[in-house]
Amino acid sequence: MIEVKPNEDAATRTVEESLRDFYDSRGWKSEHGVSRDAALWEDTRDCARSYVSACRWRICDYLPKEGAVFIDAASGPIQYPEYLEYSRGFTKRVCVDLSEEALKQAEAKLGDRGEYVKCSILDLPFPDAYADASVSLHTIYHIEASAQEAAVRQLLRVTKRGQPLLVVYANPDRLSSRLARAARAIRRYFPGGRGVAAGEVYYHAHPLSWWKRFSDVADVNIVTWRTLTAKVSRLLVPDNAFGAFLLRVLFSVESAFPHAMLPFAAYPMIVLRKK
Repeated sequence: MIEVKPNEDAATRTVEESLRDFYDSRGWKSEHGVSRDAALWEDTRDCARSYVSACRWRICDYLPKEGAVFIDAASGPIQYPEYLEYSRGFTKRVCVDLSEEALKQAEAKLGDRGEYVKCSILDLPFPDAYADASVSLHTIYHIEASAQEAAVRQLLRVTKRGQPLLVVYANPDRLSSRLARAARAIRRYFPGGRGVAAGEVYYHAHPLSWWKRFSDVADVNIVTWRTLTAKVSRLLVPDNAFGAFLLRVLFSVESAFPHAMLPFAAYPMIVLRKK
């Protein structure tokens, strides 16, 4: 395992330290075969299994079939079987993560087909145009807001021209998110309305229009990756055959209209192809 000294920005370092501590202490620890991360942010019920798996496979639609180096930025433990398939045609998968626990678990799955680098995305120790493809799943919105652009530009720097950087991000502009913000604002004026529990890790999602800033170095395409958060899915979708049917229909609609569904998408996929 390679370890790189972290950056010196105080605000960013504080956020990164909290993330590292969360994932090393409990985020990647499993109970009954389910990690704390999955329990918090994934719908693990039987009715949703096929839907969430099919959404993960969407990454492959935008990846080259083969290459030398595949960078997985904030790889975690490569906790789902579909994640392993992303680098199937590549000679080497480079797993980058702040968490030593994550990298240990990733190495147990990949072995000598992987390289394991403990560092921040802001401090990638790779030369320019190193990777034939790069991904960062559910990570950029956990980076301190003012540092997110630098993180994305670091990933673009190490990705080859004409090759994809795929980012699964969050969509604060979606209809359900706007309604939730309105509800929280209203609750503040009622007794007990301010006692909202903080999340376990830092989170900040920029509007999807924010991604246009990378047009100077990449072609930017934003498509729907998944419509429902785990919380909304558990609330609205029954855990039975009918619920599974509803999610199959939803997946079909997402696939047929990947851009039109963006106003409803909890998780968009940002496809950046370096110029």
